[in-house]
Amino acid sequence: MSTNLLAATTMTPQILLSGYLGTSDAAVYTCPALSSVKIATAVICNVTTSAATVYIGGVPSGGTAGVSHHSIHAYPLAAGESVSLTPYLGTAAMTAGDFIGGYCGTASAVTLFLTGTVSS
Repeated sequence: MSTNLLAATTMTPQILLSGYLGTSDAAVYTCPALSSVKIATAVICNVTTSAATVYIGGVPSGGTAGVSHHSIHAYPLAAGESVSLTPYLGTAAMTAGDFIGGYCGTASAVTLFLTGTVSS
């Protein structure tokens, strides 16, 4: 699949992810096969009454989630706090197999909301 947007037959803006981060570093959103994705917005929210530590980053296809790909590393997200990660992830252009990876040190504490445009 060409990642040339001029060759795309569909460009669909959508919610890519709305859910909790897990407690181990893993893919939370993966660019679909035969597609490319342009991340538009990214927001994390701590839905608990305690601080939580967050790790998030973009990983190229074939890569492994981990510290070498973190653009947000050990961020102390206060109780009830929401933070836009758009300055860090909002310009990400992903191709098939690329993924956003991340985790939180506390289970069911932090949600990640991603929007973007899927082209195929």
